[in-house]
Amino acid sequence: MELQWPLILFTTLLAWAAGVFGAQCLYALRGQGTRAQMPALITSAVLLVVGGIAVFFHLEHWERIFNGFGHLSSGITQELIAIVVLAVVMVVYFVYLRRGGDEAKVPTWLSIVGIVVAAILVIVMGHSYMMASLPAWDSVLQIASLLGAACGFGPATMALICACLLYTSPSP
Repeated sequence: MELQWPLILFTTLLAWAAGVFGAQCLYALRGQGTRAQMPALITSAVLLVVGGIAVFFHLEHWERIFNGFGHLSSGITQELIAIVVLAVVMVVYFVYLRRGGDEAKVPTWLSIVGIVVAAILVIVMGHSYMMASLPAWDSVLQIASLLGAACGFGPATMALICACLLYTSPSP
């Protein structure tokens, strides 16, 4: 079986997006990284969009993608639902960040919802590739590898954003 680069990019970028968003929600819960919240949200949103675009390059007839959305048991439908839910939570998060001004505070409940939804997206995405017809893919390691990517890329990106903002901030 050949490598499907668009799918690899899709899953990697979406796991990264979910990881960054989850990490920023964790920072918000701890009351840290207030200046990094908006740049992290933008980073996560860009990764989500670019990953979403990448999946279309996998399809020979991308207009047929909508045929798969009619079945709730379809992995692609479940992925789409999880992506849309994450995007909605990100929009709500954005609204709270904008309302907070320089404080950049979001409610605790929203941070918890953000972490849960980010984790669910990664789990659903990994589960959709577990197929009995492809024994090499039919493993819980699909989910574990994507969770590992999210838990690695997300906090690392958030730490990098915080470090860049710390480095570029005016000294007192």
